[in-house]
Amino acid sequence: MLNRKILMEHYSREDVLREIVKYCRGRWCAFLIKGIEGSKIMRYDRRDFRPIVLDTVEKFRSYLKILPIRTVYGTVHFYKKIERFEDVKDLTNILTSEPVWDIDNSMMEWRKTLQAAEIVYDFLESKGVRRSVYIKWSGEGIHVHLNSNSISEEVYKKIHPLDAAYSVVEYVKGKVEEKIHELNCTSLRVENKIDPQRLFTAPLTFHKSLNVVTVCINPEQLNSFSIEYVDPKKYVHYYGWDRFVDGEADQLVFEAYEAVGPYPKEYAAGKRKRRRLDEEIRRWQNYMI
Repeated sequence: MLNRKILMEHYSREDVLREIVKYCRGRWCAFLIKGIEGSKIMRYDRRDFRPIVLDTVEKFRSYLKILPIRTVYGTVHFYKKIERFEDVKDLTNILTSEPVWDIDNSMMEWRKTLQAAEIVYDFLESKGVRRSVYIKWSGEGIHVHLNSNSISEEVYKKIHPLDAAYSVVEYVKGKVEEKIHELNCTSLRVENKIDPQRLFTAPLTFHKSLNVVTVCINPEQLNSFSIEYVDPKKYVHYYGWDRFVDGEADQLVFEAYEAVGPYPKEYAAGKRKRRRLDEEIRRWQNYMI
């Protein structure tokens, strides 16, 4: 386990702070707190029970002063407002959503993981989606992200952001399945984990258990990536990951939504049996230090 000093040194770097905040701004965030008694996920500020928001470097620094943060996460969703408990439970409050393909594999097979990411990227490129894609190496696998701003406001008016993200990931996953299988790697999985509250690791944050950091990779330079790039002492990170072309993914979203349909509503938070607010608060407090 990393000691407090190493964590503080890493999270005192200006580029680390800027990249994490750049990723987290507009998202509902969470921290992984690791201590003697084990790991805890913290999604709400324990002082006032507001959802955690990281919109400035100064705010992130204020949390680092009081919490032994190891890993920082942000939702795939961006919200119109994040002020109260109810805001992050309200699906109508979601402004945009980010499609993410979760490619999980053994670290020993990291080259196969890169090949799988390239297959996904090549398919997106074949659909005219190129400048809005970024790739993150996270621990033992890769997350292929499609910038949520590549889906235009006009599309979001017709298709809910959650439905758009879910259908695109599921559609592309199905289209590349055969080529992924041809990689002949039994430990490799491409998953659709889009749901109403899904979290993914922020760039340059530590992995939850491995002593490596999450780095972004330029999709056009995947072949030059080395596993050494995730070393926290000498990481190599693509700082231009937030590029996008407005509306670049519109046609793909319509195509995917027609083929797949919306997010399965029986699993959506809005369709589940709802807990009372005080019950939800007590439940989340179990994950807070």
